[in-house]
Amino acid sequence: MDPTIVVIIRVVAILFVVLWLLSVFGVLDVPVPRVRYPMSAGTLAPNVFPRLFDNDGFVLAGGFIYTYLAGTTTPTSTYTDANLTVPNTNPIVLSAGGTYTAYLPANSQKWILKDASGVTLATVDPVGSIGLVTSGVYDIFSFFGDPTSPISATSYPSGATFDKCHAGTTIFSIDSANLASGTYKITGMVLNAAGVATTVAIVNLSDGSPDTPLATMSSTSTTGDTAISGAISFAAGGTTKTYGIKTQVSSGVGFAWGIQLIKVS
Repeated sequence: MDPTIVVIIRVVAILFVVLWLLSVFGVLDVPVPRVRYPMSAGTLAPNVFPRLFDNDGFVLAGGFIYTYLAGTTTPTSTYTDANLTVPNTNPIVLSAGGTYTAYLPANSQKWILKDASGVTLATVDPVGSIGLVTSGVYDIFSFFGDPTSPISATSYPSGATFDKCHAGTTIFSIDSANLASGTYKITGMVLNAAGVATTVAIVNLSDGSPDTPLATMSSTSTTGDTAISGAISFAAGGTTKTYGIKTQVSSGVGFAWGIQLIKVS
């Protein structure tokens, strides 16, 4: 190799090492230019007009969507309105154009799509609803509930202590002034082995009336069904309050689980 080329290579190598050492010890601080891209003013719209097709690409007229709790064969509801007051049929029947409307409560579901002849085309498990975050407060809060713990009391357990709340549930502490404006409800799975009412209530454990429901949901299903309450009347804002879940049955034995606080509007 030409001696001149060897010398050039060695000089370049030495310069590289020197520059690296200077940068390591902070002597050489070379700013790296950063490209800033403008933030978009809008967001991509969701698929608000869903249309389903069969495996051959034809519109799935008269098809069916069967909805179950995720990982189970227990039917669960979807709704035709955002307030979750008008349930769809189960299965949901697709229109002649292969369209449908389905609002989800705060649970995870399994959907099975079938054609008009009842042939299964697809299964999606889970299908989950989405809780938004507003002002640091989740629009969906999980109280949970033990699905194996029987409910036999015919009145709400009296008292403001945690042991009076439904087994397996947690408590929700918040100043209602910090809740995003809107309508809140509780929803969850409820059943009664005798086919009579099992009732789930959200109560205020802080203000001296811990046995008075702020809202209730109930079901007489013997196999379990998604229930949803009326609108919750939270305590006036200004002070943090603690909210819990209490349960009772008309008779027999009941169960309640998957209890959640949801914002419906």
